[in-house]
Amino acid sequence: MAFTFKQLRYFIAVAETGKVSDAAVAVNISASSVTEAIKDLEYYLGTELFERKRTGLDLTPEGFRFLTHATRILNDVQSARQFVHEDAQGVEGKLRIGCTITVAGYFLAGLLQRFRRAFPNVEVDIAEHSRMELETMVDKGDIDLAMLLVSNVRPSKKRNTVSLVRSQRRLWLANDHPLLEKDIVTLEDIAEQPYIQLLIDEASETTRTYWHKYKLEPRVVFKTASVEAVRSLVATGAGVTILSDMVHRPWSLEGDRINTVEVKQQIPSMDTGLMWSSKRATPDLVKRFIDFSRLQYTSGGHSR
Repeated sequence: MAFTFKQLRYFIAVAETGKVSDAAVAVNISASSVTEAIKDLEYYLGTELFERKRTGLDLTPEGFRFLTHATRILNDVQSARQFVHEDAQGVEGKLRIGCTITVAGYFLAGLLQRFRRAFPNVEVDIAEHSRMELETMVDKGDIDLAMLLVSNVRPSKKRNTVSLVRSQRRLWLANDHPLLEKDIVTLEDIAEQPYIQLLIDEASETTRTYWHKYKLEPRVVFKTASVEAVRSLVATGAGVTILSDMVHRPWSLEGDRINTVEVKQQIPSMDTGLMWSSKRATPDLVKRFIDFSRLQYTSGGHSR
């Protein structure tokens, strides 16, 4: 028996939330149905997709690789559905898009590939800039729209934004870290640990905001603009960090395991989305890209 699209949706939901109960809420189905679907999927694939822990479910290496394919399958199906309902071949023009470094590294490629496949006659010109540079470029009309972390954008009457993916921030720590033994991990616990601080896309400013909210301070021992450096340092026990699920991978480049744990205090999510001018009429091609993007991330159960 082949797997179904529903099983893929349930699998993605569990992978993104780390808990069957939360996944069941996300896909509006019973927890038992989600559990059964995952068991059937694992049986069909002949491998375990999740590692069961007290704190929830973590993807196995095989599960992580399958997540990439499962996400692509659902997105391709949705792209095909949209394609047959419009004359995409007749859509032409040029889109000028700007993006930030996190979006370029962890979000851009998949969405851009699907859009180009659906609209082959649209030329896409894209370049990487900081969030502040993108805001200025959108205001001046130098780009048609921006792809960025909309959770970093301050409200403005000059710009529209839409969130596509909401990515939860969790604690990253080594496979043998003592905090894995705790049922509940707090910022107070984390404050006692050496902390690896990522710098790109205003990560340090975001960290400071929620730590100061609870009148605490991380004990930063290393700052870096490299996510891979953060991964390697955390995986080898040099420190811990709090980063989003979107940039998380279960292992470092050296093959060391990286675990994630929820933090008791409320940590703001990292939201990826689009930004465009509200002061000028939105061109039809820009509207198509916005609609296409929203469709991709509202129909496939994405929340990562």
